[in-house]
Amino acid sequence: MEGYKIRYKNSTFSRQKIGLDGKYFDHCVFKDCLIVLERGETNIASCSFENCQLVLKGNAHTIGKIIKLFTGRRPLKVLELDEPLFEKENINNPS
Repeated sequence: MEGYKIRYKNSTFSRQKIGLDGKYFDHCVFKDCLIVLERGETNIASCSFENCQLVLKGNAHTIGKIIKLFTGRRPLKVLELDEPLFEKENINNPS
């Protein structure tokens, strides 16, 4: 846990944009969040993620693309920065 100036323990985050870099998360819950990782300098211990999306930027994005080479399209989809983060609902053809 040393080296992280910002620490969260037993916290719940809901419907927020959360930057992981430089932070330590222990037993936290993330619900419907947009999770952003750029450098990968984080520690996540015993946390849960419910209906969250992960955005990789910078070095993390590069590593994500390399992982995609090994895993194929699933389970990891690496978005390019010009792609929308969330798919728009089709108003004319609802599901």
